[in-house]
Amino acid sequence: MANPKGRIPKKGDRVSAHGHIGAFVIYSVGSRHQVVELKQIGQDLALGSIPWSALTFLDELDESQNALRVVIEATED
Repeated sequence: MANPKGRIPKKGDRVSAHGHIGAFVIYSVGSRHQVVELKQIGQDLALGSIPWSALTFLDELDESQNALRVVIEATED
């Protein structure tokens, strides 16, 4: 479910990005070209110019997916 209901990303949103593994946080939003800059949670990886349409907002996942994400993030450290 990429960018449901035309949601506009905000700095600090937790997302996944189509084609990339892991959870990310948005640290910059480019409204003009509808792209974001992402940093992977718990890692040094940063991604730039990711289109809004490639995002899935983690707070909108159903409870089972959200619970799995929490477990995965907890074991990454």
